[in-house]
Amino acid sequence: MKKTLINILKIILPLGIGAYLTWFFISSMSEEELQSLKEAFVKADYIYLFYGLVIMLLSHMSRAYRWKYMLEPLGHKPNFWKMYHSVMIGYVINLTIPRSGEVARAAYYAKYQKNTQFDKVFGTIIVERIIDLLMLGIAVLITIYLQKDIEAFNSIKESTGEGKGVPPWIYFAAIGVLIVGAITILKMPVLKEKVINLLKGILEGVKTIFKLKQRIAYIAHTVFIWACYVMMIWVCGFALPESSNLSINAIFAAFVVGAAAISASPGGLGLYPLMVAAVLSDLYGIENAGSFSMLAWSALTLFTIIAGLVSLFVLPFISKKQTT
Repeated sequence: MKKTLINILKIILPLGIGAYLTWFFISSMSEEELQSLKEAFVKADYIYLFYGLVIMLLSHMSRAYRWKYMLEPLGHKPNFWKMYHSVMIGYVINLTIPRSGEVARAAYYAKYQKNTQFDKVFGTIIVERIIDLLMLGIAVLITIYLQKDIEAFNSIKESTGEGKGVPPWIYFAAIGVLIVGAITILKMPVLKEKVINLLKGILEGVKTIFKLKQRIAYIAHTVFIWACYVMMIWVCGFALPESSNLSINAIFAAFVVGAAAISASPGGLGLYPLMVAAVLSDLYGIENAGSFSMLAWSALTLFTIIAGLVSLFVLPFISKKQTT
């Protein structure tokens, strides 16, 4: 009975997450955004959206394969599909709470990969995020170099949209939780020891960046991943006539403000279409830029949800099969 209940929950829970995310996205759209989305879906050339999703999938697979180079110095023999499904689960969890996907990714992988510690795996992901930050910085520098009206670009990039940003009280609450947590840890010796051991494990995972045996391959995958991110915008642009002739300047500008929007809200909810449309229309005069941004964001987000839910289903089963 207990086993049956667990199996049922494995099906219901992922489906519930997907249904909630879909409702949450749609209910947060304004009437104008919904109308733009309807128009885009009617006249879009879906073959280019499909190409964009293929490029996105390749970037995720490359990210999963690159992760292997970080895990091998820890003495692991990582399985590609476990890495890939853990990455996709991390992405779908990120759509609920920003940056929670990194923890989920490490936790799922550690759960289903033998002889694996969460803290060390999480350390490798921290290094990965630092490298991603450096790559984003490079993308920003390229974008600034390409922009003609840098002041207008910066004003759009730094905007968060009225009512779309994170409420200020969230930051104060987070600081309060950190202070209370730190005091609690210091007052409880057992908990303090566990936290210290956790930090040591994370540090050991971070150190793997200095033990890479295939550094050139790691760099090549990194460049490929970020090239795919930029290329997705270019390819998806062909789905609509208004955005089919995007210049390299416009593509990089849309990519950077889109990345900022995704960092500011879960999956760029509300912000991504708004900011990308503002860049393309205000700086480059693209007509119906809102239709393109809504279409591209919706397609890529839906793909992330579906792929993440599939990974939630598949990962336990492939792990069980390999163990057997």
